[in-house]
Amino acid sequence: MILYKNKNWLSALYYFHTGPTAKSLVRRLLIVVVYVTFITIVELNYFDLKLKETPTSFLQAMGILLSLLLIFRTNTAYDRFYEGRIAWGTLVNNCRNLAIFFNAVLPVDDRENREFFAKAISNFPFALKNHLRDNRDITELEEAGKGSLQELISFDHKPAAVANQLWVRTEELYRQGKFSESQHINLNQHLTTLMDVCGICERIRSTPIPFSYSLFIRLFIMMYVFVLPFTVIEVYGYMTIPAVIAASYILVGLEMIGVEIEDPFNLDRNDLPLNQLSQLIRVNAHDILQMYLPHVDKEAARPGFTVVT
Repeated sequence: MILYKNKNWLSALYYFHTGPTAKSLVRRLLIVVVYVTFITIVELNYFDLKLKETPTSFLQAMGILLSLLLIFRTNTAYDRFYEGRIAWGTLVNNCRNLAIFFNAVLPVDDRENREFFAKAISNFPFALKNHLRDNRDITELEEAGKGSLQELISFDHKPAAVANQLWVRTEELYRQGKFSESQHINLNQHLTTLMDVCGICERIRSTPIPFSYSLFIRLFIMMYVFVLPFTVIEVYGYMTIPAVIAASYILVGLEMIGVEIEDPFNLDRNDLPLNQLSQLIRVNAHDILQMYLPHVDKEAARPGFTVVT
């Protein structure tokens, strides 16, 4: 994802039009350019193709219906995007709370357990990020304890494997009397939240917009763009070409943006910056547990840092 400053809208426009979505949009607009140019030249120089008997209210009604469909489409896609961001915001806060808890109950000189929890807590967001992207690579994960990475290899569900390691170590410390019964109950809530967030993200990712609905909107857009030149060419003349291209840019662009953001965990430019959020959790967990990271790792977690995924 490319992170940008909202006030610098010219830069944002530039980055949008250099991405794969914009390039795909341009390819579709080229087809519209060829079509509307052909219709305009033929109409104005050779044959009368105007839909003279078609009332303008028909095209207006079609435009209103299409606008409502596109609004619903983009709102639905953004709801999925925002729900994914809420889930990851919950994960950030929960990992911080876990680190704060262990920092409070573990002795300062207990470097072994502090290092384990700093690394294990940091591993969960990276494991979840890769899981949502169908990536089984564990090179971003840290060796929290002896044989911990080797144990993760045997699991198909990496986030569950990391959560399992946290649960096991927590229960060991509880049996050793490191914290009280009430603290143990509160800690269980935080550990459970990890897999709750994972479940929310999996639900968003595995439940796409129904194909028939998306297909219908695309067919509706094609029909509208096909009819539009015939209804405005008498008034606009050769200006029909840029007018239809501008309308197509808006309609097709909105539909493509909806498709791009409906899966917010992917690698498209407008998807959630999971790399940065995961790195932010890693930095926070290590800082809270007093296991400090190099400066370059902290820079990668700062807002405004450009993350190329």
